Amino acid sequence: MSTWLFVDLAQNFGGHEVMILRWIEELARAGAAKPVLMCASGTRLASMARAICPVTEVDIGAPAPRSRWRAALQMLRVLRVMAAAIWRWRPRAVVVGEGCLMAQRHGLLAAFVLRQYVVLYVPLVATFDEMGFSDAARLERRMKRFYGKLPSAWLTITEDQAAEFREWSKVKQPIYCLPNTVSSAVEARQGDRIQRDGYAPAARTKVLVLGRLESRQKGLDLLLEYLIGNPGLGEQFEVHFVGEGPFSDELSAAITAHPHLAGYLTTTPWRDAIEVLCLHDVLLLPSRYEGVPLVMLEAMAIGLPVVASDLPGTRPYLPGNCLFPVGDLRGAFERLRGLRESPAHWREVAAENMRAFRAQASGAAFNAAVLRLTGLVNAGR
Repeated sequence: MSTWLFVDLAQNFGGHEVMILRWIEELARAGAAKPVLMCASGTRLASMARAICPVTEVDIGAPAPRSRWRAALQMLRVLRVMAAAIWRWRPRAVVVGEGCLMAQRHGLLAAFVLRQYVVLYVPLVATFDEMGFSDAARLERRMKRFYGKLPSAWLTITEDQAAEFREWSKVKQPIYCLPNTVSSAVEARQGDRIQRDGYAPAARTKVLVLGRLESRQKGLDLLLEYLIGNPGLGEQFEVHFVGEGPFSDELSAAITAHPHLAGYLTTTPWRDAIEVLCLHDVLLLPSRYEGVPLVMLEAMAIGLPVVASDLPGTRPYLPGNCLFPVGDLRGAFERLRGLRESPAHWREVAAENMRAFRAQASGAAFNAAVLRLTGLVNAGR
């Protein structure tokens, strides 16, 4: 059995760490390859992965202001630990995970220097301009001239993302796809929302915005601006923000500055995703850019309609009448009204979401995708 070395140097635990952990679990369960993990020391990923596979931790140091000597020291640490792991495990492939392009560069650089077959797994392959980087032009040049040439292959989440990424980045290597999935605990709750009580129109439709409260990527600034400018929405909708992040302070300030918001806008710290989803009528995702949001898949699994920006990571999963152009919050609320005014339409969308989940994001679909990808990578190697 071949060995695959997974490398994730992020110090936080986010969506792509969830997926790497699921990928490792699936490889170990199916016996398709022996997974081993190299990650930053003391992280949640390290502690969670120990029960599944061998884990090597590397002390990459605390985040610090940019300096060449600190970056060089970090690179030497990563090189030393990776070289020891490669010597011990002789991996057939090295999978390096990055939340977005060039986010954890040392892993890819070290694997390239050590002459490994490296697959760069990047769930978020939007352009640097779309992601709001102030030096977007410089980063894109660096991507095209240097960084984009380092991996042996790329890995994205959907075929649409792969096509858009190849178009702007001009990379020449193979681009594989591995769709997102949800945890087995979430999958066990399939149909909870639609089976609990379906949808009966109430005085106001409960709209949920769930996840990291971050302004630019999640489009929350656009949503808040629309809510401020349209006080009449409170007659039909309640908008509940559930999560944590830097935008929470702006939401609190807006409620103070615009008292009408207090009647239909609430903010709540993070809670169990499935329980929160089951208490609402629809999930709203007004993002400017995304990978494939796990919260969207969770909503689909339990039978909850989702209204979302039309993006490469949402388009393959959701019905067209639940998508709206990025930034078009008027269009978003038109779609929300369509669900509100027709219980039959609500139930139809919820059922369609569940079917799409089973076909594309269930455990069975993920297992098939992992086995297919394992064969492609081993053949490419």
